[in-house]
Amino acid sequence: MGIGKYFFKISECLADFFAPRRCLMCGRINPRGDFAYICESCKASIPYITGGRCLVCSEIVGPANSPNLPSCPRCLENPPHFSKSFVACSFSGVAREIVHELKYRDGAHLVKDISKILSKSQGISEFVSNATLVPVPLHRLRTLKRRFNQSVLIANAIARAFPNSGITTENILVRIRPTPTQTTLDRASRAENVRGAFAIRKPARLSGQSIDKTKRIVIVDDVMTSGATLSECARTLKAAGFKNVDAFAFAKRI
Repeated sequence: MGIGKYFFKISECLADFFAPRRCLMCGRINPRGDFAYICESCKASIPYITGGRCLVCSEIVGPANSPNLPSCPRCLENPPHFSKSFVACSFSGVAREIVHELKYRDGAHLVKDISKILSKSQGISEFVSNATLVPVPLHRLRTLKRRFNQSVLIANAIARAFPNSGITTENILVRIRPTPTQTTLDRASRAENVRGAFAIRKPARLSGQSIDKTKRIVIVDDVMTSGATLSECARTLKAAGFKNVDAFAFAKRI
């Protein structure tokens, strides 16, 4: 072991002694294994989505390992403004605890574990390859209260998980009005709640250069329920001239 790694191990041990980590699910102190905040026993319950799903709206349409469908009745009846989507986990168990930690308990320290979960989810690498990730923005007042945007952290975790996939991350969108939480709203109310809530950031730049509106965009959010927020973001981007817009969420309410 090199001297740098030796001192890193010492610093980790000291940190665990003075500020112990706990497993998000069972509370085990200083769990060891693949994850920093998920113990070896609880990692088996990470709710990866393996069932057949609609490739457009990510609705689950079949049991584990069944084939995906190019569309489903729900998105045929009310098609989203994005072309296709991908979700890593169902919004339950470990994934739900991670999202709640991000939103309500200052959980920025979970980025490494989120990245590891994403790296183990089949199909994400291909989905995000050579894409520009655009996090769903928070309103500035909520950002001040929370101190970070969880969608930005998830986008960073995706880039960390797949460092050789040609991924870039850009904050192209801005939320121009605060919106109440979507949690208690039905599908129609969710769409109405976020209608007109987003705009293109001015000046909109990609990596310091003029926007290439033919570049593939993947909007990133923490949770997809009806897809209303992601769809409204996609509508805003398409209205500004972006041609190829898809969506990604860390977890989906099933």
